[in-house]
Amino acid sequence: MTNRISRRDLARAACAALVLTATGRPGRDARAAGSEPGSQPKADSWHLDLPPEMIVKSWVQEDLADGEVASWQSGGVKPVAAVQAEPSLRPTKLPNNGGVLFEKGTKQALAWAVDNDAPYLHRWWVVIARCNSAVNAVANNISVLCVNGAEGGSLHRQPRVCFKPRAGTFVSQLHDGKLKSEEGQCSTDFGDWNVMVGYRRGFVMQAVVNGVKTAGQTIYALASNRMKSQSFMGDVNDPMRADVAIDCVIIGQSELDDSQIDMLMGWGMWRVGRQSALPDDHQYRQSPPSAVDANSKPARYAFDPAFWASWAAIGNERYAHRGEAASPISGYTTVFLDDFDSNTVVDDSKGAQGSIWYAPTHLAGIGVDADAQRISASPSSYVHDPASHTLALRLLNNGRWRTGAFSSVNNNGQGRCWGKGIFEIRARLPKIAAPRPGFFPAFWAYGKEHLFWRTRNRLETDFWEYDGLDGAYINISQHVHKPRLGYADPQVAAHDVHRKIAGYQIDPSNGFPETIDIYDGEFHTWYARIEDDYSYFVIDGYEVARVPTTPELTAKKYIMVDFAYDENKGQAQPDPSQTYDMVIDYIKVRQTEADLARIPPGFSALPAFSGKASPGQALTVAPNVIASQIEYLWYRDGIPIVGETGTSYELSSRDVGHKLRCHVRAVSVLDQPEAWTPESKTVR
Repeated sequence: MTNRISRRDLARAACAALVLTATGRPGRDARAAGSEPGSQPKADSWHLDLPPEMIVKSWVQEDLADGEVASWQSGGVKPVAAVQAEPSLRPTKLPNNGGVLFEKGTKQALAWAVDNDAPYLHRWWVVIARCNSAVNAVANNISVLCVNGAEGGSLHRQPRVCFKPRAGTFVSQLHDGKLKSEEGQCSTDFGDWNVMVGYRRGFVMQAVVNGVKTAGQTIYALASNRMKSQSFMGDVNDPMRADVAIDCVIIGQSELDDSQIDMLMGWGMWRVGRQSALPDDHQYRQSPPSAVDANSKPARYAFDPAFWASWAAIGNERYAHRGEAASPISGYTTVFLDDFDSNTVVDDSKGAQGSIWYAPTHLAGIGVDADAQRISASPSSYVHDPASHTLALRLLNNGRWRTGAFSSVNNNGQGRCWGKGIFEIRARLPKIAAPRPGFFPAFWAYGKEHLFWRTRNRLETDFWEYDGLDGAYINISQHVHKPRLGYADPQVAAHDVHRKIAGYQIDPSNGFPETIDIYDGEFHTWYARIEDDYSYFVIDGYEVARVPTTPELTAKKYIMVDFAYDENKGQAQPDPSQTYDMVIDYIKVRQTEADLARIPPGFSALPAFSGKASPGQALTVAPNVIASQIEYLWYRDGIPIVGETGTSYELSSRDVGHKLRCHVRAVSVLDQPEAWTPESKTVR
């Protein structure tokens, strides 16, 4: 795949654009120093060619000849042509860089096919457009862009951009079950271009219009479009209520940091000669972006084939201590514990920032031949027992097999993730004699990056998984999956590679004192211990395998738990009149005290508490990081305090005898550094 930004230089005039309006009037601040069409940007200028992997789709007016527009080909890592087959509905590319004009009173539009990956891919967007608002001052909702929205209705805004002349605003919209709109003041003069940078980051959606940031609001998981509804520029649903001209539409992946947002806005305003309209304190008001720094190259996983081959060739060294008692654990602190005192699983479409588990996860087909259903389904596959403090993932037949599965993040990547540490679960599978059905329970993890960078490898670590053929045969594996989108980069593995870390029976023939068959109806405990040098895998206190720790193992990861059914892996059919439970006692994550004590880049010190650790008093966090957007998660002895996501927490009688801790993530800073407060004193 060719990964270009546009046929000509998308960053034309990145340093100082000379953009003319349809009337031939130059932008107020246009400078003659701008590059000529087709020329390369100055070497020291910041421009959109520098972070090419971030660009998913990009349409720029330089790529079009003047006159009628039947097709507008995008650049980006997922290029698409926006087309119009009907001549009477085609917009016009105006001369003198006047943009693509969609005329008032028409349904002029350029459309492209639905993008079901929009919830993952469309993390930010830059739209430069102008609207004839002054003579259409009472008009409202004048369409510029709508992804997946050709059939109308609010559910297909991934994103939508429009003008509201009645309010004098340029509007960015998304829909996460409710319509979310952010709008900023725009010029009502048709001679002026308006620049928008819209984005969603963490649990917040915001926009910057002509350099002014909106207040922002909470955004939850976006759903994939199921209606096959086209995307468009212009309007396919209603006649345009005013003339609109588009200079460019750019849609990108990843979560932008504040410096990237400023660069995009500065680039856009200089491009159209409106830099003097930027706020006085905007860093690019006096000069355009010129520095190329780490913000243009955020950290990403890099596949190293030579290192992978070396690691994969370890051989039987990984079994040198199998069957032996696992080495003692010391120097660790529990940073996450769910012992299921309550049912902490929520629908993945509804979970908020403080939620713990999202179901049924974002993976289609995770249950194989059993549909993984939401917790709201009836009968439920998520059965909480308040007496035993357990949660069961239940396989049941309700006309067809259904099951439960959950993840520590939702389908948009919002939730809890960890890097190194000990990942532990205690669970019980049903007691079933051989021959057994093809049940397929698993405790595993995915690297978080693939949810934000669809051009990057998806990292999978299977802490353990079993099939129904042999309950004593454990599978532990590491996978590097090819990316969702092909991307030519030597640091991306173009094809799947995997390595089985362990695959054998847990029995005396392999050094264990007794056979551990998970279908014995008893609780068992598994954990993966990922440290700087080696990673260890343990069942019921006995070592199963150890391997050198790799970047794939230490990657920021989210936990997945499921109880699948694969009819091709069994030697018997399950009884549809019965239910089968994977009962979970707890899930725990521990990290080393040394790692928790490290001050990450961006922080001046570890976050710190102020306040007295007493009931009725409040603990307040000083984050010790400069960031416009920070996320806080509170824990009591490692147990998440659901719903507590603020900078302060008021202590109550429930906290007596316990210690508090807060996790702080600087969402708006490069690579989103995170740190923990030290534990509070015991609440008394």
